[in-house]
Amino acid sequence: MTIARLLTVTLVGLALADGAGAQTPTNQRHLFGVGNFGYAWDQPHGGLTVQLGGAIASRTLFGYLMPLDFTFVQGKQNFRYVQQSIYTGDVLCLDKETGQYVSTAKCRAPLRVHYGGAVEANYAPMTTEGSFFVGGGYRTGYASTGYGTIGYIGRATQRTFGFARVSIGSGFAQLAIGGHL
Repeated sequence: MTIARLLTVTLVGLALADGAGAQTPTNQRHLFGVGNFGYAWDQPHGGLTVQLGGAIASRTLFGYLMPLDFTFVQGKQNFRYVQQSIYTGDVLCLDKETGQYVSTAKCRAPLRVHYGGAVEANYAPMTTEGSFFVGGGYRTGYASTGYGTIGYIGRATQRTFGFARVSIGSGFAQLAIGGHL
């Protein structure tokens, strides 16, 4: 059984056990759509990250399954090519090896999209207006590692909420804001 499957089964089991016998308001939801936006860093590069997935919440626990996790990273600049500005204000790209002018695209560092996924479990008093939370999770794909999370969750209504969080793992860090709908 993979770590992600184990965390998912554990998270669902804890959420169900936590809510067993609890009296919750009829408008309290337990399943949410979730999205994060922020900056993720994986040695030696970092970039903007967008995550989409689902969440499950009980009175004291909430967790995520994020199968759509995209990080946009600026690639390495190829120093064979240099930009030159001329008197008209135009920018040209010079190939230093051949001495020829080439497409300006060669002077730009490429943008790469890295794919990953994550599963995470957190502890927070979900019935309180605004609270801190702490948890942990595991990432697969880009920046594959276990990580810890700390953040602040602000409940907007009984059905939606927003949060800010920091996640740190081996060679990985992420600062994100997000929300549940």
